[in-house]
Amino acid sequence: MADNRPVSSDRVPILTDVLQTADSAPAVAPATAPADEAPDQAPDQAPDDDSVPAAELLARIQDRIDTQFEARLREAIAPALARAVDGLLRELGPELASAMHETAARAVAQELARRRRKP
Repeated sequence: MADNRPVSSDRVPILTDVLQTADSAPAVAPATAPADEAPDQAPDQAPDDDSVPAAELLARIQDRIDTQFEARLREAIAPALARAVDGLLRELGPELASAMHETAARAVAQELARRRRKP
């Protein structure tokens, strides 16, 4: 049996909030239309049960879940990655600078030695 409680914006709807039975109205209308939805259908209108097969409806829901999850995951991971990169740069910076100085000094010394050998 579907839960017909109103869905607040601070609660993620569950599948029974989204799917409707044949004799009930939808509990949640989609926020935006999927890219593959017919152009004459308004973005805030849910498709009729009779016009969209359940498998297609579930596929659309899964696409929306995937898209929203990916966006939220990126938002959550970005600060952690930034902190990790900062830490690596702080830790490896002096070592990398030293390696670059040694490499440049070696290259200059080799070039000077090569020029001295030329007549």
